[in-house]
Amino acid sequence: MAERKMQITADNETRRGHYSNLALISHRKEEFVLDFLFLDPQAQAPQEGQAMLASRVVLNPGHMKRLYHAIGENIQRYEKNFGTIVLPANLT
Repeated sequence: MAERKMQITADNETRRGHYSNLALISHRKEEFVLDFLFLDPQAQAPQEGQAMLASRVVLNPGHMKRLYHAIGENIQRYEKNFGTIVLPANLT
């Protein structure tokens, strides 16, 4: 397959991105929904445990599978360069 080159542009707000420390994934036959959330560790009651939606991405199944493979490849490269990513025992 020939390599495609693409120029990507974005406004300053989009370029800053959104920080997320929690993600939820749901699906139905036609699509996957990735919700990236921010759970404030300093939140006081009554918002304790309340997460704010930072971004939502909706993908068709084919795009989701390509993303899955791309994430796996990038994790392998990251760990080759920087060492193994260690998860807490309850998250493995």
